[in-house]
Formats: sequence, C-alpha cells, structure tokens
Amino acid sequence: MLPVRFSTPDEDGKAVLDDYIVLWISVHPNTTKETSCREANADILAILAKHGIQNATVHWIEGAVESLGGPPPMMRVVPDTNPTHYIRRALTAVLGIPLAAEALANSDAQGSLGLYFHEGKDRHGNMSKRVMCLTSKHVTSLDTTQNYEYSGRAGAPRQFMRNCSSRRFQQIVNETRAFIATKLGDIKLFAEQLAKMVARPKSEDEEEAAADKEDMKRKQQDLKRAEEDVVKLSDFLQLLTSTWSDAYQRIIGYLDWAPKIASDLDNRRYTRDLGVIALDENKFKENFQGNSVHLAGKYTRDEINSFFNPNAADPPSFKYPHDHLFRLLGHVDAAGLANPHLSDENGNACFIVAKNGQSTDLTFGRLSELEAYTCDELERGSWEVAVLNLSKKRGSFSGRGDSGAAIFNAEGKVVAHLHSGMPRPGGVSNHVTFGTPGHYVVELVKERYPHADFDCFKFDT
Repeated sequence: MLPVRFSTPDEDGKAVLDDYIVLWISVHPNTTKETSCREANADILAILAKHGIQNATVHWIEGAVESLGGPPPMMRVVPDTNPTHYIRRALTAVLGIPLAAEALANSDAQGSLGLYFHEGKDRHGNMSKRVMCLTSKHVTSLDTTQNYEYSGRAGAPRQFMRNCSSRRFQQIVNETRAFIATKLGDIKLFAEQLAKMVARPKSEDEEEAAADKEDMKRKQQDLKRAEEDVVKLSDFLQLLTSTWSDAYQRIIGYLDWAPKIASDLDNRRYTRDLGVIALDENKFKENFQGNSVHLAGKYTRDEINSFFNPNAADPPSFKYPHDHLFRLLGHVDAAGLANPHLSDENGNACFIVAKNGQSTDLTFGRLSELEAYTCDELERGSWEVAVLNLSKKRGSFSGRGDSGAAIFNAEGKVVAHLHSGMPRPGGVSNHVTFGTPGHYVVELVKERYPHADFDCFKFDT
C-alpha cells in the first residue's frame, strides 16, 4: 500500500499535481477478485474520512515485491576469439575455480573446486535439487580435527564459501589491466606500420605490390581486432570492479559436510580430506558446465595432445574437444591405477595425468605406478596416489592453492583428489603431488550422500 499524488501536464507542458490523493494498493497476482476490491473501497474511504482526508481515491493493482539485489551469476564460458576467455576462467562454472572460506578470509587460505554432483535425495529420503561440489577439508576449515555438518535447522548459521580470495580476485583485475596495456601497445604498433605503408610509394613490381596490398589488409584487420579487444576488455574490467569486487557478491554457497581429516578409516589407510559445498542455484544455474575442464589458454591444442599422447606409436586415447571443455566422466578403479596402458617417448609404460587448479592452472604429470606412503610429524601414516612432475621445463604439477582439484587422465576419468604435495627446498614449488584415489573419494561421498550423481550435465536434474 502506497499513498501517491499524480500530476497532469498543463497547456505549457508543466506538471501540475492533482488535488486528490491516491491510495495505491497492490495485491499478489491471482489472489484477489475485483468485487472484493470494490467492496473494500467504501470501508477504506470511511477510515480516511474519519481522519480528515476527504479528497482521496483508491486504486488497485496486481504485483509482488521482488528483491533487485543478488549476486551476479558465474560467468559463461566464451569462445577463444573473445579476449577475456582465459582471464575469466576463475569466474566460470567449470572445474578448478578458486575457492575461499569466508571464515578464513583473513588468512588468505584458498583452494580449488574438484567435482560437482547432484545430491539426488536428502538425508530424510526426500527428493533434493541441491547441486554440491567437492574441495578439501583444510580449504574450508581452520580446525581440521573436528567433524562439521550443517544441521539444516531453520536459523542455523552457515559457513559460507566464496569464489576467489581477495588476492586471487585482484590477480584477475591485474591480468585484465595488463592485457589492455598490451592491446594498446599493439594498436600503436599497427597504426605506425599502416602509416608507413600509406606513405610508401606503390611498388612497380606487381608481385611486391600485391604482397604490400595483402600486408596492409591484414594489418588493418589486426588494428580493428585490437581496437575491438580493448573495448571488450575495458567493459570486462568495468564489470569486475563494479560488480565482482565485493567479496559478498562472490559467495557461491555454504559448507554442508566437512569431516575431520583422517587416514585410519579402514586398512587401506587412504587420506580423507574432503569438504562438500551446497551451491547457490542463482550463481550456477544459468552458466553451469558440469564436470568439465576448460583447456584453452595456457597450452596450445598440439601441446596438450602431445602431453596426453607422449608416444606417437600408441593409438591416441585423448581427443581435444572442439569447445575446449573436456568432460570428466567416471573414475579409475583400484585395478586400473596399477596397470598403465600408455608408453612414454622411450617406450616405457606410463600414466599421464592432468589437473586444473587455481594456483598453477592446467598442468600435466606422471602418475607413479606404486602408491606412496607418507607420515606426518605425529607419525600418522597414509597411502597416497603420487604424481611426479612431467619435466623440469614444465614446472611443478601443483602448488599451494591447488588442494581440492581433480586429477584426471586422457580418457576423462578421475584418478585422484589432490590434497597435498612435497615442496622443494625453499617451499616455492612441489616435486611430488599427493592425492586420494578417485574411486575412494566417490565411495566416501556416497556413504554420506547415497544418491550422489557425478554425471552432471545441467544444474537441474
């Protein structure tokens, strides 16, 4: 209900307020009959008259109050012709995007999103539309020795999770500004080259003249493309600073389950380091890509093919996707982890795996055929999947901030859930990365979420 006064333009077009007051009453759509409104008018006007308001009328409309706020949805994956396609990777609904717990914001702790799954049914057996994602316990919680489970009770506090810590988001802003500067440099260069071409006399040699004409045409296209890229990058930067810079706008969901880290759950002694996040439908539904890894940006298609197929004599087990989105489906079982089916450039049996994490991005490594036994300072031992760096030239397979990422093979099967590494002296990079077998992670998740479905193509089930 809202009291208003309308205005009517006079002969000169000047707005003149009407003498009477309009009581504007809105009812929820399809809830009130016209006759009910007319019958209520007399009583309403009588109440107004009782308080000395004579010149009044009542107007009824249908409408409902809606919040105009809300966080921006995760960005869509754009074609590689868009200059923002690689920069925006951290803000899209694919695997490996940066995660940060709101409770750990001051410590700048962060990790990566591993896998999505549909809950299917809740703990009471009711159908559930919730879509969840996996990361590591130590990414979500400061105290990793305590079990956590969201109660679901009305009013129960939630532990919110964000997409990107402040530092990681600022990195995106800095990358965008740097790319704009590069493109502006290109524009200056192309303009100078074109100016010299125009000033140069036309060659009398037909072949040289044709080459000059083709060169000018391509430089003009390059200049136009660079100018268009600057516009798109500038718009993207404006979007980042106006909408995404507020950390609360980057909240993607809340922590639902994060049991304490343990490696003594059974005689296999694998590490359980899991955190499950219930995702905000408004953030993910529009541009959800399911369990897909965005491959474009860091490496060329030929480089990725060569990583996954190191020996040209082997039949290729990897096919590069036309849209750069590599779909993960299924996991490697225990027997498969012990039987390499590829050979390296020297003909030796090998496993080549990859991961996409928020710290070191897309990387490739060599899976050890034997599990590694690790022991912490409290003499707690565990067996781990171990991944060795592919080569010194390619750098570390993982770094701080990659915890939670899915490790996968050329067939798109999950090999392991990354949770730790062994740093080189100085602690800057890892020479060995450790993870929990993917088949065991799925087993643990299904103990808590029996109807979990990892074959997510759409947000809606």
